[in-house]
Amino acid sequence: MTIRDPRSAIRDRAVRSRKRQRGFTLIEAALTTVIISTGVLAILSAQQAFHRKNDWAQRSGTAMLLANELRELTITMPKHDPFTGLETVGPEAGETSVADYDDIDDFAGVVVSGYGQGITFDPPINALRQQVQDLPGWSQRIEVHSVLPDNISSTFTQPLGTTQLLRVTVTVLWKRPSSTDEPKAITTLSWVVGE
Repeated sequence: MTIRDPRSAIRDRAVRSRKRQRGFTLIEAALTTVIISTGVLAILSAQQAFHRKNDWAQRSGTAMLLANELRELTITMPKHDPFTGLETVGPEAGETSVADYDDIDDFAGVVVSGYGQGITFDPPINALRQQVQDLPGWSQRIEVHSVLPDNISSTFTQPLGTTQLLRVTVTVLWKRPSSTDEPKAITTLSWVVGE
């Protein structure tokens, strides 16, 4: 029987222990890097999508607010001028700005052959007829049309003052202040005014 040197047993255990304690292999490290990178990219992509949706929601909310400002401005106005009635549709003589408008058909703008051309407010205005200066790139377009009672949503309209109903349509437009692109319609709000 051979007697083993106690030092060799300790040395054998140390060698076996070192073999088990080796670090990651190159493949394991590369795989870990790929997994972590994929997770980081997914988080960044989700964050970008959140920012896009947030921008859209903010623009949509601002547009609806601006559309409702014009609705609030016109809600208590009569359809036609209380003094001239249907004698003049569109702005009457002397009504040169929104501050002078006293009836809904004034918002039809210049009237040609009974049809209003509409008015664009750029910068937009609020219900108190004041310009909203701190919203660059925003504008409001308002159009007024006479519509038939049985077809109020149609694009087919009548000359102003020939029916009992007026349809008022506000389109809120937006473009980036430094952009040369045409403004994009963000929201449209329509309502019908009767007797």
